[in-house]
Amino acid sequence: MNGRKNNFSENILSVLPQSVCHGINALDPCLQSEIREVRLRLRQPVSLQIGEENLFLSESGAVRHFPQSDTLSIGRETLEECFRAICGYAVHTHQNELQYGFVTLKGGHRAGICGTGVYQEGVLTGIREVSSIHIRVSHQILGAADEILRQWDRMGGILLAGPPASGKTTILRDMVRQLGSGYGGKILKIALIDERGEIAASVGGCPQNDVGFCTDVLNGFSKEEGISMAVRTLSPHLIFCDEIGRESEVLPIAFAMASGVIMVASVHGRSFEDLCQKPAIARLLQMGMCSAVAVLDTQERVGTIKQWLDGRKIKDEMDRIFSGGRGLRGDGILGGISDIPPGAPAGMFRVAD
Repeated sequence: MNGRKNNFSENILSVLPQSVCHGINALDPCLQSEIREVRLRLRQPVSLQIGEENLFLSESGAVRHFPQSDTLSIGRETLEECFRAICGYAVHTHQNELQYGFVTLKGGHRAGICGTGVYQEGVLTGIREVSSIHIRVSHQILGAADEILRQWDRMGGILLAGPPASGKTTILRDMVRQLGSGYGGKILKIALIDERGEIAASVGGCPQNDVGFCTDVLNGFSKEEGISMAVRTLSPHLIFCDEIGRESEVLPIAFAMASGVIMVASVHGRSFEDLCQKPAIARLLQMGMCSAVAVLDTQERVGTIKQWLDGRKIKDEMDRIFSGGRGLRGDGILGGISDIPPGAPAGMFRVAD
């Protein structure tokens, strides 16, 4: 891999309580560079995830596996002040993000907010009485997608599968960056549907992560609306989106495919067989969304492929799974003729032979 960008000290310390800043600044620089998460819980010990370990922090910079008498803890007033700082002292301007339980910071870092949910007419509209804040440190790993890009022929879409924390979003981000910046000697027009702001991490309309110079970011759009809008208005070569799987996403993706756009997406799943258990994903595979499926390995470095299927291998594996009774059954029909998006030829709604 080519390198790792880390704006931790510049963009996170500015919103943390002073005592926590002192503790982090007192850490050995090597430990600082390995911080993955900062967790502040009301009247509980402050913890850091450093590498794969959960450690408790003192103001002197000591970190231990269990809380001690000098371990930092956070009171309500301090926690509320941290929350206001994260929101730039304008909480109302982050209501859309808070509906999803997070706020994106400069540098692409993400602050997850826990507390009491506020509902209006059955819809979550915000969070009050904040009880914990979980800051995930953004690490844009340049070159994370190298192995994927070497194997993918780009003749059709690709689906990245893996369990949580397997690096799906990290790889998608690097694919967007490279393909939108001239990978292989050709610059492609990219539309990025960043529903939860996890890929570009836009703040004030400006991506905090490098997503290439020919990438249009639809930040906060649902995948259903974003895909349809991108096809109609942006004429992209490729559309990227994270964590697909809803039934409502099938038709917009079909519309993009029928319009000649290549889809690149991620999905939760530990194996190809897992994907065939998901109704929406099984339909998309049957429709030929992908020329390749990459199942990621969580045990190695980010970008390591556990299983790679392309072309005929995808069909053969689906035949094996379905014939063995382990996949979803049914005829793969997506809906009535009124559900087919404009411009989609009827022949594309097919199932595997």
